[in-house]
Amino acid sequence: MSLLRTLSGLLLAATLARADEAATGHAWLAGQVAQFNELRAHLPAAALARRLVDEAIDADRFATLVLQEYVTSSLADIEEHLDDDEYELYVGAARQRLVAALQQRLIGDLTEYLTSTTVGSLTVTDADFGDDEGIVTLNSAATGVPSLEVRTRRRDDGTWRIEDVRIDGRALSRRYRDLYDDTMDGRYSPSVLEAEVRQLDYVILEDFAASGPDGLPIGWRWRDKDEDRRKTYHVRKQNGQTYLAAKDSGGSVIMLRYSHWNPRRYPIMTWCWRADKLPPGGDERFGHTNDSVAGIYVFFSQTWIGMPRHIKYVWSSTLAEGTIGRRDRIARPYFVVVESGNQQLGEWLFASVDLENHYDRTWGGRPKKRTQGLGLLTDANSTDSEAEAYYADLRVWTRKAYDEGRVQDYCDCYRDLVSMKVDLGSGTVRAPLGSGMAP
Repeated sequence: MSLLRTLSGLLLAATLARADEAATGHAWLAGQVAQFNELRAHLPAAALARRLVDEAIDADRFATLVLQEYVTSSLADIEEHLDDDEYELYVGAARQRLVAALQQRLIGDLTEYLTSTTVGSLTVTDADFGDDEGIVTLNSAATGVPSLEVRTRRRDDGTWRIEDVRIDGRALSRRYRDLYDDTMDGRYSPSVLEAEVRQLDYVILEDFAASGPDGLPIGWRWRDKDEDRRKTYHVRKQNGQTYLAAKDSGGSVIMLRYSHWNPRRYPIMTWCWRADKLPPGGDERFGHTNDSVAGIYVFFSQTWIGMPRHIKYVWSSTLAEGTIGRRDRIARPYFVVVESGNQQLGEWLFASVDLENHYDRTWGGRPKKRTQGLGLLTDANSTDSEAEAYYADLRVWTRKAYDEGRVQDYCDCYRDLVSMKVDLGSGTVRAPLGSGMAP
């Protein structure tokens, strides 16, 4: 009998606890509605929108509903090249940037809605709460405003937040996903989706911000044949700015990473770079002098026999700016000289190239709609000398942004840095596997 009383007591306690949690959720939502009704007449639309999103929306959960498996699927080709911790860090950083972008977009869209629509006061007309989630119907006093079905969820810390809203029977998360279907279904890189969500003219391909200081950049790797060579590339952070330092005295290791964007939509590529020591006599036309203080590869696609179609943008020791050429060996990239000589050694320079134009002048025609990746190479092995350079903030832009003059030099933040002379030791990350992008 006492056992039955104990079980009954436990069951009653659990039921009361669930009822308590449901009541807490209901009270929280009612409080949010009352607060909105009070503030809508006093706060500017932008301030009210920010407050609602920051305090009432579970941005992380909303992002999960929008993104689903996109982040991991878009980064699937890099998973095998990183250990578990590095992969989690890489995915986590990409996802967090998308969460922040979606949160910003929500604030912007809600601001526009509150500015253009007389919402009126809201009233709870129906509510159904369980212990972990609830569905609430809100109606507006204003005419012509559709009812809202608000879906709430209790988080692990016990607080309640809105995870989604249905308007005319369609979830807001679904509306957002439909906006970016092409990018997500095409498995373009997360930075491309971030740019679209933030409604930017450009995509940040690499700013090295996700990497820790003094190590190799996360997400980059090298060819199998370079496994035992010294990899003198290090991420540096100074005064809030992040860049990659590179120095070579014979190792000649190219760093590679997957990067997928549509070069027809974003055909203008820009970056910041600085050369401190040129390999004497470097001339990219010949094997015995084929050294560049700085080189950036764009891997567009592959030929039918699996050879990469790629272009290398270089800072040449001797060749004139604008020179386009290619060494006479199979699978060699075309090179384009973007900067030349030693007149601006030690200075951060802004570079801008037209990918579509250069592709047509080298490989012919238009590039495919999804690139394969990027490469970085500072080398001095052919001339048996030394080379030292720095790279930062690689972007691609729409042609419209370029034509309308919005592609401007953004490298001033690096020019303000103090001397960057450092001892580049040997970097260490987990060993990568081979790559179809190998030059």
